[in-house]
Amino acid sequence: MRSYQSHLQATQSAGEALVANRKPVLRSSAIFPVLHTTAYSSKVIFMGYWLLKRNIREVGLLYTLRNAGGTLLSRKYILLDSAKAWSIQMSEYDELLQELGEPDNFIGSLELEVFSTQDLVFPYPAFVLVYYNDTSSSVVHTVGRVYNDIEDLQQNNEYQVSESGFDIYGRDGLSPFLSFTNGPLTNENPLVTYELVNSQHQTLRGTFALAALKPYETVFIYLKDHIDLKPFLGDEPGMIRFGHNFSGFFPRFLVGNIDEPVRSISITHSYYDSSAIADTKAYWPRQDERFMDSSTSIPLYLTDGLFTKLVVYPIFSPSDFTLSFRFYDADGLFLGEVINARTFQSASQEYVQIDLGELAQQADIAVDDAKTAQLIAHWDDSTRIPTRLKFGLNVGYQNRPSALPSNVCFAPQVGNAKMLSKPGTFRWAPFVNVGDSEIALTNSAPLHGYDRSANVALSFYREADSSVLERNCVVPPNGLFTIRISDDAELRQFFGDASGWIAAKADNPFLNGYYFDFHPSGAVAADHLF
Repeated sequence: MRSYQSHLQATQSAGEALVANRKPVLRSSAIFPVLHTTAYSSKVIFMGYWLLKRNIREVGLLYTLRNAGGTLLSRKYILLDSAKAWSIQMSEYDELLQELGEPDNFIGSLELEVFSTQDLVFPYPAFVLVYYNDTSSSVVHTVGRVYNDIEDLQQNNEYQVSESGFDIYGRDGLSPFLSFTNGPLTNENPLVTYELVNSQHQTLRGTFALAALKPYETVFIYLKDHIDLKPFLGDEPGMIRFGHNFSGFFPRFLVGNIDEPVRSISITHSYYDSSAIADTKAYWPRQDERFMDSSTSIPLYLTDGLFTKLVVYPIFSPSDFTLSFRFYDADGLFLGEVINARTFQSASQEYVQIDLGELAQQADIAVDDAKTAQLIAHWDDSTRIPTRLKFGLNVGYQNRPSALPSNVCFAPQVGNAKMLSKPGTFRWAPFVNVGDSEIALTNSAPLHGYDRSANVALSFYREADSSVLERNCVVPPNGLFTIRISDDAELRQFFGDASGWIAAKADNPFLNGYYFDFHPSGAVAADHLF
């Protein structure tokens, strides 16, 4: 893990000064575990955002398919010279997999490498992995990648930490897993250490070994094969800290749970466990009294059988804070608040899920009206605000066949006055378009008395060709603007049955949001905007 300040400098974020000896990024890559079985298939979707965000005329994309053992099966190259929507689907390899005798039982990896003669800034590209079948889908953005060079590896190993920050289940029928594709180095003795935390804040520790890892081998670790989860977790979700001795690749894992009876899967990515990191780089001292310590806004789904829960993981640097909630309608009208709804202490190891519908009702707020919640974290010790605070956004259905909600990894914004110097922002996200897709745009800032609207130019892109559909919208402060394909005949015709993308250019640096793909089965795919 690299420090947050180092990340800001390397990516030219929020007006940070560049490191004097910074090396330009000319290769940006991702490597995904992929499936093509009787239960699920996979695809990677993306848009040519480099042309819009970086004004790069074209980039090259090399994508490589390997089997589970790491054997190279296919390499293809395409030139990306359009901002259109793109999709690489496992069905593209049907003939190849038929020849290999694995037409409906394939597990392997898909590596995507973007090359440019201009600085790409980020070494990890904005790709989205989709696992899907006839009744469900789930999504996650770029997870692991193979380092560009030894300097890249060293910069990302500033701290050695476990991976965590996602939900696991022990009850019958649900199978939690971690997956990754090894880098180019053989690991003769891969070893895993783990620490479970359940809903009663109890911990359980242990270790287990894996078989030797070959270069580029893809591994799915089903936790129930190594840990007796049910007696410890019961019927409630919990979390795991996952330690390892893997090397040679960026260890951000594809993680999730499989609902085996209904063939539904929910994926997300792991995140840094910073609970043991307590040096000065781990904190962001309060710098400007105009700002709250840390806050963000999330869309609420509280009607039509849906629930929205916030998950707090005890993986932040040592500190104590309170969490408050403000509720607003879609127009940004303040509906009510719950001040200091919960206090968190790093020493207590509390894994907590907060039902925001129940919290709103406790404050006498009509759930039919509540469309956004602003999460406000406050530290009495203004010098101990962690730079990395991890939450989970769980949106799901009550009483549907699929028991798994989304589990979006997201973080609030710390109060950073340099954000005020940014004239606007550029966001983009997919319409997955496997189920009922929508994108929810939010406009919230960690500022006291925030009252600034976001005027947004929207551009829609499709897979079929380079046509662009243009629109405009206004997202009120603390409000919500939702684009729902099922309510939009023009977009349904424009995208057809394929995925699509939206690019949002705002005159406000605080525009943000999430995208969703809902299914009648109860499956919910979701992630945050890029």
